[in-house]
Amino acid sequence: MDFVEFQIAIMMGENGDQQADLGREIHGLSCSCKPLAGWVARDAIQECREACGGHGYLAVNQLGKLRDDNDPNCTYEGDNNMLLGQTSNYLLSLLELRQKGQPISSPLHTVDYLSDANQILQQVFSAKTEDECRNLDVLLQAYQWLVCYLWLESGSKYNQQLAFGKEPFSAKNDSQVYFCRSLSLAYVQCEVLRRFRDACQSEDTPEGLRPVLKKMCSLYGLWSLEKHLATLYEGGYCMSTNDARLIKSAIITLCFEVFISDFLSLCSLI
Repeated sequence: MDFVEFQIAIMMGENGDQQADLGREIHGLSCSCKPLAGWVARDAIQECREACGGHGYLAVNQLGKLRDDNDPNCTYEGDNNMLLGQTSNYLLSLLELRQKGQPISSPLHTVDYLSDANQILQQVFSAKTEDECRNLDVLLQAYQWLVCYLWLESGSKYNQQLAFGKEPFSAKNDSQVYFCRSLSLAYVQCEVLRRFRDACQSEDTPEGLRPVLKKMCSLYGLWSLEKHLATLYEGGYCMSTNDARLIKSAIITLCFEVFISDFLSLCSLI
């Protein structure tokens, strides 16, 4: 819907700075949403096939067809890693505003928190129990810290490559692994989590669905955050060994609640 409104505004002749900023933000989002969606679908199909054992090879389950349909998504419109570079270019361009002491904002508000990067990076993982760990605001805070950390680290890596005498294109390419690539993925995962949380709390969402959706949102946030644990410890956001244990334990608990308890309750209603 954001993109539709953007297109309508262009058709109506609105081509000012606001539209230019919105176009850059949508480009940054789409270049990271596409790799995230393609890779999550790819991994989900593979997990399902392996879970079926030998039956996973049978044509009747349609997993082969799903895989055939999704595989091109990893290269449509360019290799996913190249697309993620477009997102990191957008994010790194915002560092110039930070260096000038200017506030960072965007029409869709996906980068507004970067203005508070210094304060955010002073935070640490605060959850002490599973219930606190699965709190959506706690998870969003962790993701914002992650994006801020990777944003500054990626900028530092890029400037280091420039100092070595590399021209900008090569400097960005050589800053991609462990830095810009991770930054782009964390940025879009943070935005997915934010919008998921907002949808769970929206009055437009049926009240009966909200409790289950909140669990799904927490599960998504924890599952994706767990893949960034090494970076969270590296940057000092997580310091206790209990932090990782809490995240993993909460994932297992939510899996049981969502796929056993809630599913069986739904079946009983049907």
